[in-house]
Amino acid sequence: MRRATFCVLVALLLLPTAASAQQPPPPVVPNPQAPTLNVPAPVGIQRGTRLELTLTGTNLTDPTGLWTSFPAKVTIPTDNNNGKNPASLKVVLEVAADAPLGFGAIRLATARGMSNLRPFCIDDLPQVIEVDTNRSKTTAQAITPPCVVVGRADAEVNDYFKFTAKAGQRLSFDLLGRRLGSAFDPQIYLYDARTGKELPGSYSNDSPGAQTDPRLSYTFKEDGEYLVEVRDLMYRGGPDFYYRLRIGDFPLASTPVPLAARRGSKVKVDFAGPMTTGTPPVEVAVPADPAVESVWVTPRSPAGVSGWPVPLAVGDLDEAVATGPNDELGTANRVAVPGAITGRFLAKGESDHFVFPAKKGQRLILEAHTMELYSPTEVDMLLLDAKGAQVAALNLAGPPRLDFTAQADGDYTLVVKHLHGWGSPEEAYRITITPYKPGFALRVPLDRWDAAQGGFVTIPIVLAARRDYTGPIEVSVV
Repeated sequence: MRRATFCVLVALLLLPTAASAQQPPPPVVPNPQAPTLNVPAPVGIQRGTRLELTLTGTNLTDPTGLWTSFPAKVTIPTDNNNGKNPASLKVVLEVAADAPLGFGAIRLATARGMSNLRPFCIDDLPQVIEVDTNRSKTTAQAITPPCVVVGRADAEVNDYFKFTAKAGQRLSFDLLGRRLGSAFDPQIYLYDARTGKELPGSYSNDSPGAQTDPRLSYTFKEDGEYLVEVRDLMYRGGPDFYYRLRIGDFPLASTPVPLAARRGSKVKVDFAGPMTTGTPPVEVAVPADPAVESVWVTPRSPAGVSGWPVPLAVGDLDEAVATGPNDELGTANRVAVPGAITGRFLAKGESDHFVFPAKKGQRLILEAHTMELYSPTEVDMLLLDAKGAQVAALNLAGPPRLDFTAQADGDYTLVVKHLHGWGSPEEAYRITITPYKPGFALRVPLDRWDAAQGGFVTIPIVLAARRDYTGPIEVSVV
């Protein structure tokens, strides 16, 4: 990418929300001359390989570079008038063999601006591009696991892929659709290729913690050829219905355990999920950078086959993991204040107890974090005083958060239960206990801003919320 040195004056305009002002903030629209990218096809690359990628969209002429969120060598060919077509541009990506696995992103820069962000995956499985002749069981596309199939669902048709499996062989099927930002609501089935019959227990749709994506682990009883079918739940399709289907003997992790780690610490990470038994833990050196909000951790089978990475949240609290048994007042785990702890409901009907100290008049926020950390768990909470009397309970119509002011010095016990009484290895949660602080929330209405060399850009910053704070707000550029 060509680089130029220039000064940019950034003007910051603080705007209230419409709810707190007579006039709503003015609308902000992207630069109309900036490029716009469609979803890249394929939407990913196998690390250690070279990929020739044709980007499509609008205003793609005069490219100056392709930004990637991952380490990559990018080349934009100049032959055959490449860079002159506003709707199509060829680029070449080379990704190192040790590049981090997981979700990435790309943007195109041109002489007229910066494009929108598009997802792009880095995988270590061999990548197979779907062919458009795989629309029936008899014309299924042959594949060889382990692999990742990159495809697109079209309306009112199904995609079929044929593979061979041995008796006793286990394969995991992990379809990335909604997790990639796709409009696809996918489901998968397995069939015996010889008889065409569905294999018992092989259907998957809306797997817990996978944002409606299907995931399946299946052990085959006989040697033979088998089919996997992919389709949209409502038989929809189109350019925005893209997917990646990973197939291999790898763990299907939903979350890390713990769900979060302290900034700058070193932590041993285990995994929660339906097929994580025997998955070796991973040692993670958590970055101290205050801008880092999460790191991706890759689970691997004992044979070294990679499952899809899961995000480990990064924060400034001391993090602990619940130890058992802690299902009674007398066996409650002690938690520091401020602090956080990760727990799991491994069996149905479990309850976990956590004890912490508080001073009279001290206001504390006790909050459960699950779905924002990709866990499917829904929790219920109640708070007991030192005598075991209930002093607070969760309002199930609101968020999983207790705003509590201690009426006396002493220990208090938080009882955490699954809202529906469920239990499984993937039912993980994180509890944070922190002193209450007034605050506010800011947001910006766009994800990119264009400035001419030597020029300036005005960035409106919207005051989205205040929490008992009426003082001044200072914003700086770093």
